[in-house]
Amino acid sequence: MYNLLIASSADAWDQGVFEFPVERVVREYTEDSISERYRDLSDEAIEELKLFPSIFAIEGEERPSRIGYITSIKNRPGRVRIEFIFDEAVPPLPEDFLDTHSILFDLGRFELSRTHWAIKEGNLWEILNKCGLKISPRVGGVELPPEPARRSSEVSSSRAAGKEVFIVHGHDEVAKFEMAAAIRDFGLRPIILHEQASSGLTVIEKIEKYTNVGFAVVLYTPCDIGGKRATSMNLRSRARQNVVFEHGYLIARLGRSRVTAFVKGDIETPTDISGVVYVDLDANGAWKNELARELKAVHYI
Repeated sequence: MYNLLIASSADAWDQGVFEFPVERVVREYTEDSISERYRDLSDEAIEELKLFPSIFAIEGEERPSRIGYITSIKNRPGRVRIEFIFDEAVPPLPEDFLDTHSILFDLGRFELSRTHWAIKEGNLWEILNKCGLKISPRVGGVELPPEPARRSSEVSSSRAAGKEVFIVHGHDEVAKFEMAAAIRDFGLRPIILHEQASSGLTVIEKIEKYTNVGFAVVLYTPCDIGGKRATSMNLRSRARQNVVFEHGYLIARLGRSRVTAFVKGDIETPTDISGVVYVDLDANGAWKNELARELKAVHYI
């Protein structure tokens, strides 16, 4: 995900600090489930928002938009104050760049004409590349360097020692970030595939490289629909196909005891993976206790 911040004044982003009316913070042009997670600006939400890359734009793109990061978020009476920095290694975006690529940036009607702070789904670096800007993925303004190829056993040992957890997910960004936050709370490092450097690797090569971990979680969220082909179609919600594939791959690679699957809502799950227990990804957060139990069972925490 990434932040999209739009202001009316041409000099709004010149001082490294800006204030939004609270009613325009993560409420407009933001998918409902994402808004529900972030609009109250809890301490946990603030820390996550500071990790997202951000686009700083002026209404109507009167000046070139910039890429950077929010460094501070503070609630004021009726307003939200942010401090931010631009990533100087990323050049200003070309003229009318956001409008030209409005579909890729998921811009709503008249969105570029209204001061607000939205959160958008998707990987900003991948979107920029699709728009023709070849920019390497970055975290906090630091380019992610290519990692030298190493033998699988070496990678496995180093990652296991670092207590990393691979997260398989679909399009539910909120579920993904809630799981990543829970994993961090246990003192572990979540590994999300699209956040890792590609280094020229294909998708399957990235999966092979970054699943050298000691534990994995799989998020079955209702991202697609499907059913058996018949005269009368009975369609059900189901996870993305990559989720099912990676689930089976990780069971074969790590063993069933080191892979835990979580299910959100009434969703179809694979019937040919025997002995797999699916944990309800409930709104009350009881799933975190189940995650802790599974991690402790393999002595990962």
